[in-house]
Amino acid sequence: MLEIIKQLALDAAETGADFCIGTVTAAEPLCIRLEEGLELTEPFLVLTEDVLDWEETGTISINGGTWDSFRMKRNKKLQTGEAVALVRAAGGQQYLVLGRVRQEG
Repeated sequence: MLEIIKQLALDAAETGADFCIGTVTAAEPLCIRLEEGLELTEPFLVLTEDVLDWEETGTISINGGTWDSFRMKRNKKLQTGEAVALVRAAGGQQYLVLGRVRQEG
């Protein structure tokens, strides 16, 4: 996935970014409708950690050097009705979901 994100960034730098706003129309399976009406399904979407649930484990120092483990869960999965910013790859086959956007109104 990192390679896809790198390629999308290179495409944007070379050809100019094609940004768009979409609305999540379904969370499972993920579907995003762009402002012009195009529906994007999961095979066409590249997701960042900012729009995914993920879990991290590690250790921390507490009580004067005693080590203990922790588990952090982030519930960031996109939900129906949320607005998102996307950038389209050259050729339009894949879209990188940058994150949520606030819509004034």
